[in-house]
Amino acid sequence: MHLNRGKLGLRAAVMAVAMMFAPLAAEAQDGFDFGAEDSASDDGFNFDEGSGTASASAPVAIDTSSPAYARYTEAQAKIDSGQYLEAAQILNDTISVGDDASFAMAAQLHYELGRALYEAGYYQSALNHFDVVVQQGPTTKEFDLTLPYLVLIGRELPGEPNRYSRIYDNYLNKFPTEVADTLLSEVGYLLAMAAYRESKLDDVVFFSGNVSQDSPYYGKSRYLEGVTYVRQNKGQPALDSFKEVLRWIDAKAANGTLTDDEYRLRDFTLAALARVFYQVGSTLWKMGEREKAANSWATSIKYYNAFSRNSSMWLDALFEASWAYYRVDNFGKALGLLLTLNSPFFNDKYYPEAMLLQATIYYTNCHYDRVVDILSDYKATYDPLKKQVDTLVSRLFQPEEVYEFLHMVQNTDKDSYDPTLQQVLEAAVQDRDLRRGLAYIDMLDDEKARIQSSHFASTSLGQNMVQEIDAARMLSIVEAGKKGKQRLERLQEELRDLSNRALDIEIETTEKYAARAELVEQDPNAILEFEREIDKVMSADDEHLFWTFDGEYWKDELGYYWYHISSRCGR
Repeated sequence: MHLNRGKLGLRAAVMAVAMMFAPLAAEAQDGFDFGAEDSASDDGFNFDEGSGTASASAPVAIDTSSPAYARYTEAQAKIDSGQYLEAAQILNDTISVGDDASFAMAAQLHYELGRALYEAGYYQSALNHFDVVVQQGPTTKEFDLTLPYLVLIGRELPGEPNRYSRIYDNYLNKFPTEVADTLLSEVGYLLAMAAYRESKLDDVVFFSGNVSQDSPYYGKSRYLEGVTYVRQNKGQPALDSFKEVLRWIDAKAANGTLTDDEYRLRDFTLAALARVFYQVGSTLWKMGEREKAANSWATSIKYYNAFSRNSSMWLDALFEASWAYYRVDNFGKALGLLLTLNSPFFNDKYYPEAMLLQATIYYTNCHYDRVVDILSDYKATYDPLKKQVDTLVSRLFQPEEVYEFLHMVQNTDKDSYDPTLQQVLEAAVQDRDLRRGLAYIDMLDDEKARIQSSHFASTSLGQNMVQEIDAARMLSIVEAGKKGKQRLERLQEELRDLSNRALDIEIETTEKYAARAELVEQDPNAILEFEREIDKVMSADDEHLFWTFDGEYWKDELGYYWYHISSRCGR
């Protein structure tokens, strides 16, 4: 049996649904009408989901004495005995005949063929035939039997473009009353994801509410619920959802080790809480509620500080926290965090806005000479990069070209590119949807290679499977190319906006800088005064050591730098 322990729950669901339809199966042997719909493509492959609604055509009687029915029962027996590819070949040949008997049994034949290919580990090929079953409509018993397999294949092919919409479009009306208990939570999560992508936000909340706390999808569902409340500008419900995710994860951690997904979910939730409090602080500030705004930003900092240095989001947390420290006038800590981001350990990371935040902090404190130096460095680094990105975006016209470029980026030595350009290219493929799409295409390539190296490669079954995978691959390349182009254009727009902001800061600084000479030029004793101020202000507590930074970075110091800056304004 191909199913492993992780799939036993859904296997039970498959069996449970099958038992629900056992009387119908018995009637089918006596000529039960399944009502097959003539909507499947000749090769059993159709990616056009349409509205997902199915209207059955007139019932077609099944001739149980026909050769097609005999081959169907023979294939079933082979599947039950583990002879999956032999069964698949029989079913494929039966479908290819295209006579009245095989037409009448379309849902049954494609369902069993999908089942055989799934058990053999050919997930995309199996999905192609389950899609045909879904297109036959809900009047067939195989329609309900297919749902557990769609869920299972979604686990194996998480980047498949229609993973969520397929279930939403076809099984929405069956949820929750006609979905097996063992499937209810996972299907609820999948429906919530589909609704979120379509901006059906009230539906997201409904579906998330049907995910059991005992389900591994509970945390993800509550996180999705929280993000949905954010989009609806419902601050308190969003915070409640995110805090519930943390409580759930903490409870799991107390009872055992968290999975990698659960660690990532914890990081995403911490970031979400921090961002909500930061945004609330910004809103309160605009309303004139300065004290409340500062308290909200301080809470935001608390959540940013909860990130582990081992987290993949640690650098993002440092950068975003630096903005929060800036808003509460803690300029020294903000600059210290930015100093970490600028360390040579993270030369391949893309944080262009960090330099502009540094310039903003120095401008706020009237250190115009430092502002000029930072903006000079920014222009030297990012103006040429902006031109490179503009050229790149203008050159990549078709989605296929974008995909080929991104695929090359993923599989080329980083040293082949200018380091700064490499930062942008890495950022371009960090979009999670895009990465899943690229990984899905790689999975299709792997499945195709396994088919072509198999003993059945030259058979009609193998040839059909390859053709169907090629069709799926082409559609997925177009989809990934579109997403990649959008991502590159977004990065292009971000660089353009940052360049405009840098120019605004430069104009303001030039006016201020020209109005007076620097303090050090006016007062030769200014440096001595500055050093005395450092000695007074930068005293370390019992948990820290004072260590003068001389340009040398140490890993254990990252994140702990504290930069002293005094305001020169008004002098």
